[in-house]
Amino acid sequence: MRFFVKYSFLFFTILFLTECKPPVYYKTNDTSIELGSAYSDNKQATDLIEPYKEKLDAEMNEVLVISAEEFPKEKGKPETKLSNLVADLSLEVANQLYQPSDNHNIDFCLLNFGGLRTSLPKGEITKGKIFELMPFENELVVVTISKENQTKLIEYLKKAGGQPISGGLLLDFGNEVVEIVEDWKNHETIKVLTSDYLANGGDKMNFFLNPIKIEPVGIKLRDAIIQYCISENKKGNQLVGKLDGRITLE
Repeated sequence: MRFFVKYSFLFFTILFLTECKPPVYYKTNDTSIELGSAYSDNKQATDLIEPYKEKLDAEMNEVLVISAEEFPKEKGKPETKLSNLVADLSLEVANQLYQPSDNHNIDFCLLNFGGLRTSLPKGEITKGKIFELMPFENELVVVTISKENQTKLIEYLKKAGGQPISGGLLLDFGNEVVEIVEDWKNHETIKVLTSDYLANGGDKMNFFLNPIKIEPVGIKLRDAIIQYCISENKKGNQLVGKLDGRITLE
């Protein structure tokens, strides 16, 4: 009995000590493992996914509109055909949805070049291409800002060398000419259509911080682009680009 107690105590003592020790890791040589048939595609899973994949492919390959020209993604320019297109159509779609409580409509749209991720080709524009152009889930919002932040906004655009803005604005920084939409002159505040990302100070747009008011439009920026393309196609129109000197640096 004493023998059993003695060795039982020794066993549990060793067990306790080994359990309390931190794990020890040993470096081993690199090895290669050949994957056999056990790692082949699971047919059952493939069969399950295939109908959804076919549906998604069909949706993404849907042609929304025809573009009369290419809208290239360009860098180092104050305005581009692509940026003008997206800013203008965003304002057009938002104006159809936004219902101001104070009879003050949206003054203009401001977006950012970084949010436009690819070019749009000449010819067929598919829904999948719009997802490539705007892969983010950004919502359109209307931000009301003060006179002080209006000045900061203009200074930002000059320092940044331009950003996508809608028509109705003429910012000629070379000649220090700033012509603005008519309503802007008559208001103590301005309403800027933008994305929720930028409204939260994204891309260093700090003039949007501490706004007077932020109002959701009720549509994602990507969905606004899709809606516009479908609408233009139903009208028999093609996408046509324009450069109108809305931002000039020199």
